[in-house]
Amino acid sequence: MTPYARFHEFVSIITPSKTTDERSVRAHTIVRETLKKDKIFGPTINSTFLGGSYRRKTAIRPVSKEGNTERPDVDIYVVVKDSQETITPKELVQNLHGALLRHQGELNIREIRLNRCSITISTNLADMDISPLLDRDFGGLFQIANRETNEWYPTDPIEHIEWSDRANKRTDGRFNSVVKLCKWTRREFPTNDKHPKSIALEALVEKHMHPTLNHLGLQTYMFYDSIATTYESNRRLQTCPQLDDPATWDGNLLFGVSGNAFADFYEKAIKFKAEAYKGLTTENQVKATKHWRKIFGKQFPSPVSNSEFSSIALKPSTMNSPLKIPTTASRP
Repeated sequence: MTPYARFHEFVSIITPSKTTDERSVRAHTIVRETLKKDKIFGPTINSTFLGGSYRRKTAIRPVSKEGNTERPDVDIYVVVKDSQETITPKELVQNLHGALLRHQGELNIREIRLNRCSITISTNLADMDISPLLDRDFGGLFQIANRETNEWYPTDPIEHIEWSDRANKRTDGRFNSVVKLCKWTRREFPTNDKHPKSIALEALVEKHMHPTLNHLGLQTYMFYDSIATTYESNRRLQTCPQLDDPATWDGNLLFGVSGNAFADFYEKAIKFKAEAYKGLTTENQVKATKHWRKIFGKQFPSPVSNSEFSSIALKPSTMNSPLKIPTTASRP
């Protein structure tokens, strides 16, 4: 079996560096301060906070293309003092857009893009997705604006952060590591539409990773094995399953993902499961590395030597899967 140390090293490689983190801090700090100082939009702001994978500590490091390092991604939420009675979703997004345009030069914004529920800006330091929110309602949830449908949707990015923290503590830090591995795999070998993304992928990991296994290679196999078993009927029927949102009582994190899109993800999972099995059961670590790189790409580290082999043994007494390891998933 490929030693645990190789996977630990790989997680360190794909984790954002200190320099990346410092750039992210500078980027979001100046944007948040500038919005608060805006004479028109600033007085309507109640608070701002960070969310997304950056805040949940599940982000992976930016990649380099043609010698240029891509900027880190940061999610910013802007909570306003308005209510559904005083402003429409379209107006709220447009108000935020106007404020960013007024400070485009000051913020060194290279590109600005209107999305359904947010505005994406690219600066010299980072790419930032900025979402305006109405403050918590009587149900305890924020409301996010959809400018295209002019509707409000309940959400709670803060609960997503706390949920992620709980999952990571419950698994002694393994949750964040497995999420990073899965995100890197999706980057290296993306499906056509790259679903599932962000919090949806994290929720799948929390649901299907093994609750106690420490070895990240085994975790990789167990995750894709659970995906293959649990969603076999969805693949056969070309449907997308529902994935509960941990922050809202009736939310579906895979809402809007087509059956074909989920089928693409499922087919990738089948392939990664097979490669992980070979990587775990191949004693020659040069050969094993070739299998791991079909999951994680060329960044997966080379073995110390051809004969490198973990002392971790697969004990027959605990076997009940093709790999002959415990197969109890967290909540399959």
